[in-house]
Amino acid sequence: MDFIVGKCLCEQITISITKEAYSATDRTYVCHCKNCRQCGGSLSAVAVIVPLSAIQITGEPKIYQDGKTDSGTVIQRAFCSNCGSQLYTASPTMPGVQIIKLGLFDDIPKPSMELYCKERPSWEKPIDGTKQFHAMPARQS
Repeated sequence: MDFIVGKCLCEQITISITKEAYSATDRTYVCHCKNCRQCGGSLSAVAVIVPLSAIQITGEPKIYQDGKTDSGTVIQRAFCSNCGSQLYTASPTMPGVQIIKLGLFDDIPKPSMELYCKERPSWEKPIDGTKQFHAMPARQS
């Protein structure tokens, strides 16, 4: 099985995703919600939704339980405890998948969706060709 490999900044944690799952461009997105902005210290998060069966993680992520979501659902935000790189998000409302942060990888596919567009700064333009949502869309199987 072929994998795409991403690493945190200090390279203590590696995330490998099957090429098939990584190239599922209908599951890539940019999130503009306040929590993604705050935990990343940037304008948004760029991520891909990946089945757990397609992921291998080496190293020990630190988990932050984020309960400040708009739905009130507590989600897990994983990061490297050494360098602080964001790794993934997991939600009980999306069992069987992790939301892997694409900044860990060299080849970043174009997102197919933008989430929480209502929170995008007015001067930041939408990405051409992406579906636009004002919140998290219902899970697609």
